[in-house]
Amino acid sequence: MSEHLASIFGTEKDRVNCPFYFKIGASRPDIITPGLDSLGNPIPPKQLQQHFGDLYEDLFEELSKYGEIESLNICDNLADHMVGNVYVQFSEEEHASNAFKNLTGRFYAGRPIIVDFSPVKDFREATCRQYEENICNRGRYCNFMHLKKIGRDLRRHLFGRYRRSYRSRSRSRSRSPYRHKS
Repeated sequence: MSEHLASIFGTEKDRVNCPFYFKIGASRPDIITPGLDSLGNPIPPKQLQQHFGDLYEDLFEELSKYGEIESLNICDNLADHMVGNVYVQFSEEEHASNAFKNLTGRFYAGRPIIVDFSPVKDFREATCRQYEENICNRGRYCNFMHLKKIGRDLRRHLFGRYRRSYRSRSRSRSRSPYRHKS
């Protein structure tokens, strides 16, 4: 056991001492390649984007059961340690704990959900800036997050509910001279 620990010390396999893990919150599991149908044929881009929008909405609805979501990021990378990674940031730590507790041991699309708290505090630091500028020469095998984007309408639909509820709470507070604890 000590030989094994010594052999992985400071590498990507060593979550405790790997600086890269703390930057992007991922290690290298074995996962299948996305973007292919059940026969291994590529899925057309338009159909893939529609599927992604459906997936994003499904995940958002499920995760919203545990609390207010500040951000939901899904990696578009193909590197083994990044493919299939979903990062959700809740507005409250207790919401994240509740999601962790309730999602552990569950399955999505027949595959186990592997839940972990991420050490990432700022997703901008973990995101590939070159990808955002469409100049990443490592492509989808880059070691930094290539975050798949959703359409503006879907974003407004999903995240707009929080703005509306926040606005309505703000208005009700501004009209009342008293503050109420919920």
